[in-house]
Amino acid sequence: MSTTKVLLFKSFILVFLLQNFISGQNYFVGFSKESINPNSTILSSPLAGFGDPRQGRFSINFQEMGVAQNAVAMCSSDTKLYIATSDNKLWQADINSGAPNWVLIGTAYYVTALTYGNGKLYGTDKNNKLWMRDAVENDNPWINIGSASNTSGLTFLNNKLYGTTKNNTLWVRNASPFSAPWTNMGKANFVRSLTNDGTNLIALSKYDNDLWTRSTSSSNESWSKIGTPNKTTYSTYLSNITYTKNKLYATSNSNKLYYSQHSQTPIYAYASYFEKNSKKALIITLDLCGINYSFSRKIKADIKNLYNIDENAILINCSHTHYAPVSQSYSCLQDFYQNPNPKYLDIVKNSVLTATQNAINSKTNNSLSFLKGKTNIGYNRADISKELDNNITMVIAKQSNTNVINGAIMSASTHPVWHSQPKDFVTISSNYVGATRDKLGVLKNISNVQLMQGCAGDINPYNSDTPDQTATKLTQDFNHLFSLSSSNINGEITVKFDSITIPLNNFTFNRALSIKKANAGKYNQTSERNVRWANKIIHQYTSGTLAKSATVYIQILKIGDWNIIALSREAVSQYAIDLYNHFPALKLTVLGYSNDVSSYLPVQWHIKKPVPNYEGYESFFIYGQSGIPVNNVEDIILTKIYSMMQ
Repeated sequence: MSTTKVLLFKSFILVFLLQNFISGQNYFVGFSKESINPNSTILSSPLAGFGDPRQGRFSINFQEMGVAQNAVAMCSSDTKLYIATSDNKLWQADINSGAPNWVLIGTAYYVTALTYGNGKLYGTDKNNKLWMRDAVENDNPWINIGSASNTSGLTFLNNKLYGTTKNNTLWVRNASPFSAPWTNMGKANFVRSLTNDGTNLIALSKYDNDLWTRSTSSSNESWSKIGTPNKTTYSTYLSNITYTKNKLYATSNSNKLYYSQHSQTPIYAYASYFEKNSKKALIITLDLCGINYSFSRKIKADIKNLYNIDENAILINCSHTHYAPVSQSYSCLQDFYQNPNPKYLDIVKNSVLTATQNAINSKTNNSLSFLKGKTNIGYNRADISKELDNNITMVIAKQSNTNVINGAIMSASTHPVWHSQPKDFVTISSNYVGATRDKLGVLKNISNVQLMQGCAGDINPYNSDTPDQTATKLTQDFNHLFSLSSSNINGEITVKFDSITIPLNNFTFNRALSIKKANAGKYNQTSERNVRWANKIIHQYTSGTLAKSATVYIQILKIGDWNIIALSREAVSQYAIDLYNHFPALKLTVLGYSNDVSSYLPVQWHIKKPVPNYEGYESFFIYGQSGIPVNNVEDIILTKIYSMMQ
């Protein structure tokens, strides 16, 4: 063999060995994100995170789109808007993105309500009669098809006519061209206008201008609020509503026409995927206030079936923004907070699955490094003299072949609760979390920036700081980490997932009775919540279903020697402080809000404070819990974690 060939062969062997050494230290890593904003199929979303104000916070707002002069009733087909006006005329306009061009198509005498169905217009009048005509452009005659006494709202759904009356009753009859009896369907409080979304009824109330919805499956269905004037995004007094093509259209007393939309800025599901020696891990972060364990398990099961990732190696962490659609159960708050919209949960689940697939598909060979520092973006709201979890961590993924940063996965702890202006309070957003991701991404030219929420149960941002100011401070602190020496991450991917049962000091039956008595008849959010809670506990005692313990889920995800300890529920600072102190030499990230957010997780000093506080007492009413964890809850949980870390 020639000298040249020998040198080439040696060079090949050296490169081969070097590549294998490098790949042996590295991981296949991929990143992705997908929107979890509610789409147009969801008319309105209640926003999670605050029980106040009593009337609720909703994402729906109204955008002016033109004029609807003197409208007294309104309805729509798939392509047309129809209004009856106070001068007894009937008009139609094409539905498009611009201002409507109203065309006169006939008369409509003394109309009180109007609806469209199967090519027909139906109307009620002040003489308590029900009329029908063809929905055509010429002046077609109206035909009397029966009576409709004191009708305030009318809508056509599934070949039936539903009508509300001034005596607060909902009625239904067949939409036949002949006289037919009306059947009582229950209550309809002070309805000014009525429409439907193809499945459920939607009503506009006369006095408070709230929006309500209900099913038609039985006569005893209750109405649930889906919108309320908030003086910022929803301030116009509406007079008529109609729904078509995933939009609610409305007129106002000021002769304007509006269409509905969500008041929102982007919120996301982020996915970071890790693979080494056939072992896989996935970190999902959601711009949500929280999720229930049943939902996280469903997502994990779907991911396992689709992508063969061990369910226990999938971590789902919530940012805990107080400006996201309700995504978990709050059994003792107002009815619109008690259960998340299944359609919205499907959006979240499908976005997580898409983000997971894209993260897997984008995987490349990366080196990982770990950095840790401190931040100063908040205070311990439960006791300002107490410590708080001010640790920040960051893992940087760099492309092996270019050394370019591919992504950053960060952690910090603080409630995303403050807002800059009143509009922000009723607008879907990721709050400071999203602003921090954006700022750091621009500053360091990183396409993929993910932020995990730590143990923020008793931490609030400084009162003087807007979300953008909090994000600016946090971005500066993360940016400072880039100037420090990082530690390379090496080793295999391993995972442990377990749960521990925490005994509860239950509220007694008599205590529930006394709380109910003290709060009954008081019409404020806190008193009404306490009555709901008391009724729930009383029922659990009488039915023998009272929960005497609570489950806390603990996940330990090790990506090489980067250790992630993730706690469920709203864990307070002390858990993170103790774990960081106990494992000072480890590359460690401690998280709360992971896999299940079903109550607060206090420590002894919260529980034993002389004056009952939020984290150790009042929060359990909001979450509908039957008791407070025992005083040594921290010792129980830490002992379990120490055992799992061995």
